[in-house]
Amino acid sequence: MVSSSFAVIAGAIGAMLGFPVADPIVGILSSGAIIVLLWGTVKRIGRRLMDGIEPNLVDRANTALLAVPGITTVDRLHLRWVGHRLQGIAGVSIGASTTAEAAATVHEARRMVNQAMSNLEDFLIAQHSPSISVN
Repeated sequence: MVSSSFAVIAGAIGAMLGFPVADPIVGILSSGAIIVLLWGTVKRIGRRLMDGIEPNLVDRANTALLAVPGITTVDRLHLRWVGHRLQGIAGVSIGASTTAEAAATVHEARRMVNQAMSNLEDFLIAQHSPSISVN
């Protein structure tokens, strides 16, 4: 908004120096800049109101999960905004053979996702391990 104030001053100075169309031109340019900013804000707020999430956030969480040794696939991944914080749920397939290995893999996965996404508040990981033995 400071730049639009300077633009108004520049338009007034241009009009005083004998260029009477300077003020309307600056007004139109300032209005265009405000409309562009407003449109971007409306899109972001609309996405949040509809529980939308930016695709790059989903990609970051998916990449962090797949970087964990032991996670074979990410079957589902849901993120949503709650205020200014993110909450998420992931369903992953783990190639662990014991419950202790699976628990360690899930712990590491949660740590990696929290590290990749600083505004993540809560993240639940549901695991599917087809060949786990209880130890």
